[in-house]
Amino acid sequence: MKDFIKKFAREISVFGLVLVVFLGLFIYRQATYATYTTLSSTKFEQKIENKDSFILVAGDSSDSAMKSFQEVMTTYQTKNRKNKIYYVDTKGKSSNYLTKKLNVNVSTPCTFIIKKGKVTAKYPGALQYYYFKDFINANL
Repeated sequence: MKDFIKKFAREISVFGLVLVVFLGLFIYRQATYATYTTLSSTKFEQKIENKDSFILVAGDSSDSAMKSFQEVMTTYQTKNRKNKIYYVDTKGKSSNYLTKKLNVNVSTPCTFIIKKGKVTAKYPGALQYYYFKDFINANL
């Protein structure tokens, strides 16, 4: 009986150690990982009407360039939490949706710096991380 208790205690301690390691990894991931915020069309239009200032990336989620750019956006957001990135998915919307809402000609994906509801800077096309970071830092 004593051997059974020792074996059982050892198994529980190993299980507990593994559980603590996985819990620590989960907490670390939650503490260090950040991602951009996806806006619905309504919320996007409200931000423009409220004359908010923000970073906007617009693109079609089914486009391969946009899919690779989303990784860049997530990396940027994780490393630079003070500048929140908002994303508007243009999939299924008319080709001139952004032109009507922002009063600028655009192609997607496109990054916008919006201050007080007006576009102050834009960069059409997908960017690599450091170009994306430099564009934002230069225009904020």
